[in-house]
Amino acid sequence: MNNKKITLDDLRKRIEEYKNHVVNIDSINENIRMMLTLRDEIEDCLSYLEKKGTPLAAEKVRLESFDIIIRNRMKMAYRKLAASFDLLSYRGKRAIPRSRWWWYLDELLKEKRSQMGKKWLIRAGVTAVGLLAAYVILTRVVPQPEPWLVHQMEADKLYEEGKLDEAIGIYEKARVLEPSNSTIPLMLGIIHEDKGLLRAANGYFERAKLLSSQEKDFYDLRAMIYFQKGKLDKAIVDVDKALEIGPDSAFSHFLLGNIYEAQNKIPEAMAEYEIVSRLDEKPELTVQARFKMGMMMLGPPSGPGQQKQQSFD
Repeated sequence: MNNKKITLDDLRKRIEEYKNHVVNIDSINENIRMMLTLRDEIEDCLSYLEKKGTPLAAEKVRLESFDIIIRNRMKMAYRKLAASFDLLSYRGKRAIPRSRWWWYLDELLKEKRSQMGKKWLIRAGVTAVGLLAAYVILTRVVPQPEPWLVHQMEADKLYEEGKLDEAIGIYEKARVLEPSNSTIPLMLGIIHEDKGLLRAANGYFERAKLLSSQEKDFYDLRAMIYFQKGKLDKAIVDVDKALEIGPDSAFSHFLLGNIYEAQNKIPEAMAEYEIVSRLDEKPELTVQARFKMGMMMLGPPSGPGQQKQQSFD
């Protein structure tokens, strides 16, 4: 490859070609070596363009989303490699550096198996301790959930079943027992809103806001519940309010990205996930955001009715 002729467009074309290989990894056999050779070319392009000072953040995120797929299908990819040529000899002849992990799938698999073995040993020890602890607890005292929590779980179930009046009664019992919990008046506000009783709903929302540790937490939580109930326009209004208070909140940007994705507003969703990927506040959200970006790049998005909503457990 002649580095003097490498452009950003060249890199993007190679990443697109790499994507096509990755998407069809189940059906390729002898072309698996071509795919990894192409990955070498992409790495060379990145190195050259970085030295020139070319901004490559978007390309790296896109590339990482495809690399994740290879790592997740590592066992199958290595099996196909081993069936087509001698990987160990190939690496040795070309002195391939270990930084190019795609040529070291065999060693990565061994490391993964070793880690799994250690995890099982740890789990076995933890299980033994856990069984002993369980025996002590069960033979002496079995702690019961707090009464207010039992009421809240019952009310949640009734709400899901559409039994709004019954849910209100149980939530009120929970609120009396645990008056400092902000989620209970928030749910009461949403149910009254569903019933069209807006004045009562707003009263409960104000209580929930006062009980929340921060005003932003109230808007985040209500937005998340609206999102999970399919009330996307209301969810966006609340997320926007949360972002006015905390513009660098990874959670709020991630939630907004999910809402846009559910509305099939893919460019807007991508923009929110890109923001999350650059924030260090919640590493687990960074990983999920990058994965979602990669999945959206793989093919046409599903429609609003088909969109699977993200869990925020």
